[in-house]
Amino acid sequence: MMPTRSCVHPVGRALGPLLLAVGLAAPLGGRALAAPPSAAAWSYQGATGPARWADLSPGFAACRTGQRQSPIDIRTVQPIPYEPLQPRYRSQPLDAVNDGRGVNVLIQPGSELRVGDLSYNLTALHFHVPGETLINGVAAAAEIHLVHLDRDGRHAVVVVPIQPGPHPNSALVRIAERLPLRAGERVNYRQLGINALLLFPPDRGYYRYTGSFANPPCSEPVTWFILAAPVELAPELIGRIARATGGNARPAQPLNGRPVFVSLPH
Repeated sequence: MMPTRSCVHPVGRALGPLLLAVGLAAPLGGRALAAPPSAAAWSYQGATGPARWADLSPGFAACRTGQRQSPIDIRTVQPIPYEPLQPRYRSQPLDAVNDGRGVNVLIQPGSELRVGDLSYNLTALHFHVPGETLINGVAAAAEIHLVHLDRDGRHAVVVVPIQPGPHPNSALVRIAERLPLRAGERVNYRQLGINALLLFPPDRGYYRYTGSFANPPCSEPVTWFILAAPVELAPELIGRIARATGGNARPAQPLNGRPVFVSLPH
């Protein structure tokens, strides 16, 4: 099913809730480094999980009181003219750390995203399993989040859904095969170049809405761009990402009347 306005608006995306548990793949060379443990108390499970984030620190109050929280379940959309996402990302070595709540690819300075007259610097890249954004109540198997910051301190997140399929994204394969699997582990492949631009699908139509960070301190506002088309990956590599991240998806938050826009190139 597609998100609707007063009628169905086709976006060419079908998401399925697939998460496979498979065996671990061994790292393919590179250097394993120790990462410092996080001092933050929050997590995705139990007494420090999403339902309790606001109780863990006064600084996390927005996780409960915020009116523009993320992620959301997209069911109704408003079409708007297409304004392309223009990533101008630089290549860099693969450097990734597992902080016990997920896996973060460390980003070197110099990569930029332009959307119309706006310009953002790429600051972070991480994974969520399953995907946090829902489309008509259904999550992608996994998601890539590309976090950006502009010169005025405003944040934007680009979400790339990941689905199992026969045409794997080769750049994502290179990363997924080498992600650090254990909390506190860091890997640095100095001879392996990656470029986040290659993680985008050919079709760059997207949903857009105003939300928050999807983890503490849940700060608002954050502009979200959710790509309508997924990239594909073999089920066993989706499973490997899942083993590296653990379950790290915040439940969908109330929309509270916010509009969700869809911008398609055709």
